[in-house]
Amino acid sequence: MLVLDASGSMWGRLDGRSKMDIAKQALKDLLADWPTDREVGLVVYGHRSKGDCNDIETVVPVGPLDAAALGKRVDGLVPKGMTPLSAAVKQAAEALKFAENKATVVLLSDGKETCDMDPCALGAELEKLGVDFTAHVIGFDVAKLEDQKGLRCLAEATGGRFIAAADAAELNQALSETAKVSQPVAPPPPRPAPPPLPRVELVAPDSALKGTLVQVEFKGEEGHTGYVYLFPKGRDRDLGFGGVRPAPTGGYRPVEIRLPAQPGPYVLKWLGEDKRVYAERPLAVVESDVRLSVPESATAGTLLKVGLEAPEGLDGYVYLYPKGRTQDLGFCGAHPARTGGYQPCELRLPADAGDYDLKWLSARKELLARAPLALVPAEAGLAAPESAVAGTLLRVGIRASEGLAGNVRLVAKGKDIVIV
Repeated sequence: MLVLDASGSMWGRLDGRSKMDIAKQALKDLLADWPTDREVGLVVYGHRSKGDCNDIETVVPVGPLDAAALGKRVDGLVPKGMTPLSAAVKQAAEALKFAENKATVVLLSDGKETCDMDPCALGAELEKLGVDFTAHVIGFDVAKLEDQKGLRCLAEATGGRFIAAADAAELNQALSETAKVSQPVAPPPPRPAPPPLPRVELVAPDSALKGTLVQVEFKGEEGHTGYVYLFPKGRDRDLGFGGVRPAPTGGYRPVEIRLPAQPGPYVLKWLGEDKRVYAERPLAVVESDVRLSVPESATAGTLLKVGLEAPEGLDGYVYLYPKGRTQDLGFCGAHPARTGGYQPCELRLPADAGDYDLKWLSARKELLARAPLALVPAEAGLAAPESAVAGTLLRVGIRASEGLAGNVRLVAKGKDIVIV
């Protein structure tokens, strides 16, 4: 339904023509190319009397377009009265039975509401009550942002467009744009049925130890690719994946996936390039005995040897943290030993005594094992004379617990400048 402003302000002139004459011609040009299968109607306000907020008329009810007849009705309009644009839009919506059907209104107005209604509130009401109601609004020669406010709100509250048109050319363009937006969208053609899923399967153990590598193999039809993912059961965010690629001798290359440190039920899924699930199988991640072998206490500042006791195939690093803190003070890697198991790793301990935590974290920062460690103060002292001749060589004796490291520095007293 088109809603046309024929209030007195439409006598205003642009480029030597009245805004009413420009609007009439723009409407007739629009309807000349109107699709024959689209019904349309016209509501006009302010064209019959002055000072009357009820001067609203459905000039042409919604129906098949008779362009010649509608053009004659438009040519006979004479601007006279008020701007009850909100009531006119509501009347247009009710004529379209907007509470039962999809309905679109295109309002052309050159000013703000001058009767006792709020366009913004009306837009919210129509959006709430309508099945699928939309109002597109064209502000014709409405230059002030304050005057545009109600028109814009009416459109945006219903999901429609507000377009400001300053002259005849912009008005024609605005009508064309809103007409295109209002056209019903043809349903997309049905998608072709996807090809049948390939006859393939995943080969993997029923269970495996936490944190280790599990090997996954592929059987069945050749020539397919994609990725195999590990998901926690019932979740859609994967914890690791490997690419499915053909082997040079036929079949597929096996892939290895690092298992999480959290025991529980998981699922392996082969997703093709088209994101469909080609095959899947369950995998139980089970607990394993993972331990850090360290003394209960050690001397601050010394080198600590950390033993790693765990099933083969784990990765990650051993970190040292002050107890209750998240910023580590050092780390060493978990590396397999040639004779089996893991090489001990060494950590230089901090100089501050206190309680600390050692944590073996996987490459994904998952906790595999932990052990507390208490650091006791180191005994350390320097033996040197109280004075010496400038420029000579000074011999400094060191008395300390075994295993400390570092450097002896000569610093000017009361300053932070290292001399040597």
